Amino acid sequence: MTAPQPPETDPALVAARSRVAETLLAATGGSTAGVPVAGTLAPESRYATVGTAVTVDPDTGQEVVHLRRRFVPPADRLATAGWEQVADGDRVDLLAARTVGDPTAFWQLCDANGAFDPAELEQPGRVVRVALPEGFPGAGDA
Repeated sequence: MTAPQPPETDPALVAARSRVAETLLAATGGSTAGVPVAGTLAPESRYATVGTAVTVDPDTGQEVVHLRRRFVPPADRLATAGWEQVADGDRVDLLAARTVGDPTAFWQLCDANGAFDPAELEQPGRVVRVALPEGFPGAGDA
């Protein structure tokens, strides 16, 4: 059985799509004639500190700007801010909106719970750890 899909007008989905587009455009500085230019990311982005790299396409010789790999911090290095029980019908974006204040910050919940697939956090009855991003004091209390 397939899970119901949110409508295209779901505010959380629209916000997430807009935020993803903003992140990609900020990381590449937009696009001029299909050639990205290095730029900056919003400071709250999970990719804000990873930086960019340039790779040359061997077939075309075109430079391609891309984000470097983000390494997920060990959960025990994150300071616990609280706990949230997942209700029936909760999606990870709803959990993030309720606990972190931003539906696109679901990655903070994933990092805190060692989840690589956000759907792992959507099981009704599960208690999800809410943590602050890496670098905030108080870590080691996981």
